[in-house]
Amino acid sequence: MAVSAKRWISVVAVALFFGGVFCAGFLFFYHRIQRSKAESAAAVAASKSLIDKPLPHARIIDINGAKVDEQILRRGRVVLVFITTDCDACATESKFLQTLLDRRKDITFYGLVPFGPRPDSDKTFPFKVFFDEDDSFVRSLGINRVPVKVFLEDGIIKNGWIGADVSDKAKTSFIQWMDGLP
Repeated sequence: MAVSAKRWISVVAVALFFGGVFCAGFLFFYHRIQRSKAESAAAVAASKSLIDKPLPHARIIDINGAKVDEQILRRGRVVLVFITTDCDACATESKFLQTLLDRRKDITFYGLVPFGPRPDSDKTFPFKVFFDEDDSFVRSLGINRVPVKVFLEDGIIKNGWIGADVSDKAKTSFIQWMDGLP
């Protein structure tokens, strides 16, 4: 009978231990998700505050390290896609955007690598890619994650999207926005 009581105490202790670990894990991940949602909401709010403001000045360079005149970003309609080479969501976003490059001839797509390793060639992404030489764009715009798309008209920020358009709903929404431009 003493052995049976010890066995039950051991079983209850193990159950309480795993229950405690489960609860602690749940609280940890719940807190992490809530913090991520708050950061996301803050990023969206920050991006909305940039609408109708001019694109900040920055030093950009091309794949060969040559300085690029940033004025190319300020001429006409431009979708500037902030990406990195080691980002799976950026690769997915690039594949989606590749299907849209010829949809509107009045919109030019450029990629901007704000941090991380540089692509080995121009063929890594379906659009011309530049590099934020001293992180001036990411600092000025408050970008801390990729991918991010920014729509510019003559250098003025008109719209922005945070994250990859991977769902059919998000892709359709972006395409409808693009097709709805005058």
